[in-house]
Amino acid sequence: MSKQISVDEIIGRIGKIGSVFGISRNELKVYFLLLVNGKMTAKDVSNSMNISYTKVYSILSKLEARGWIKRVGKKPSLYSANPVTDVWVSVKRNIMDMVERIERELIIPMSILFSSTTSLYNVISVSSENLPNMITQLLAEPSNIYYFALSFDGILNDHIVKLLESNSYRSDVKVILVDSMKIELPQVVQKKYVNSMFGSGLITDKGILLIIKSSEESLYGLYSNHVYFIDIGKVYFQYLWGQSENLGKNA
Repeated sequence: MSKQISVDEIIGRIGKIGSVFGISRNELKVYFLLLVNGKMTAKDVSNSMNISYTKVYSILSKLEARGWIKRVGKKPSLYSANPVTDVWVSVKRNIMDMVERIERELIIPMSILFSSTTSLYNVISVSSENLPNMITQLLAEPSNIYYFALSFDGILNDHIVKLLESNSYRSDVKVILVDSMKIELPQVVQKKYVNSMFGSGLITDKGILLIIKSSEESLYGLYSNHVYFIDIGKVYFQYLWGQSENLGKNA
């Protein structure tokens, strides 16, 4: 009797925790029943727990799949509980797998989202005078990519061209130009031409700079480091890059 009380206490203590990981109280009861009584048939378990044979068989199948119990012999099959220490090792492994999955699929994406929330409104206006410095600064920062779309003259200078050249040896540098622009770039820099495109811009891992021409024909920029804007810019740039040949230099 004392054994049964002890088992009930154990099940009561770990039942709530087990439910979090998809382990039902009946599964715990069946496991501890086999642990205490040794080998039993599904019918024995059904009679002992006063639940249907069909339900017992389903529980036994789940416990066997988890590695908590093992089947011995055939017709009728006998079931026996694996040692608690072995089961605990399996449980810990499953818990760690679940924790890693939660971290990978929930915590990390949420962290990225909320850490960049302030950047949602971090759109900086760049004056015409500061535009070359901003471009230089972005090209000087470490990045895996430098995507540059140019539809306006007067943006490139020798220093910017040298930065594009040096970055091409260690990063993915791509430049899209409109046909009307007669600009010489080093051979190491990947470049393509299109007939026309909306505006100009520079994209790196850390930010995106949109270059716009005002009604007074002066250039100014809008910069943001928000991941959403960066991703949109990458998608549009890659679209232009792919379409520049497929559509005969139209975009």
